[in-house]
Amino acid sequence: MLRSVLGVLLIACTAALAGGGFYAAASLKADLIDPATLCPRNGATSATLVLIDRTDPLTPVEQSFAKDLIAAQRDAAARGERIAVKVLRERERGLGVALETLVDLCNPGAGAEVNPFFENPKRIAVRYESAFLQPVEDALAALENEGTATASPIAEALALGVQSLDVQPEGLLKVILISDMMEHGPGASAYNGTLTSAALTERLLPEVRPALSAARTKVVLLPRPRFAKQQASALKVWRRLFLELSGRDPDLMQPFDSGA
Repeated sequence: MLRSVLGVLLIACTAALAGGGFYAAASLKADLIDPATLCPRNGATSATLVLIDRTDPLTPVEQSFAKDLIAAQRDAAARGERIAVKVLRERERGLGVALETLVDLCNPGAGAEVNPFFENPKRIAVRYESAFLQPVEDALAALENEGTATASPIAEALALGVQSLDVQPEGLLKVILISDMMEHGPGASAYNGTLTSAALTERLLPEVRPALSAARTKVVLLPRPRFAKQQASALKVWRRLFLELSGRDPDLMQPFDSGA
């Protein structure tokens, strides 16, 4: 009788351990990274979108600032955090304006941060160096190219950039705009006074507005001395838009001399 009871208990304990092990394994596997994006398979834990407005050329000082800012975001990224760097620029041969992705990857973590049961720490460390750091360095180097454009669809680019991110529901979204904020296109232009917050809202995809309302937004303002009055008016319109979306002003940085 005692032997039977012990046998039943042993079987129950074994089943419990097996079940617990299966659950733990399943939980750990959920944290594995996607080899293409280096993001967790269940989505990035958080994301930072850096959108650079290259519809007008960047000065050497502005280029250097952008490089340092992106490098700082890269270095501060936690394991599972997504860093997307996108540039709004003129297409080759003047074929319109395009939003180009320079880099869009998660920090997979250094070797000490990985799960040794399912990931090889040394292999992950090499992957971090080659697949995360180098693409960002290449992206920073690409900012050396000059660029001009006949249109500046900043709001549309912002919407497309946010839409492209796959973040866990509770994940934090940061948006950094390096731009003169001089929206320019048919029906809404900062240059002729037709830019309104309603016009900007129309250019934002409805499905990204909730994400933008919760995002922490920073604007790094590129000065346009020739159009100082128009730029000041445009900035007021953008601030009104962000207030309507989130109830708060974006963090405004003006690190450049307006006479540059």
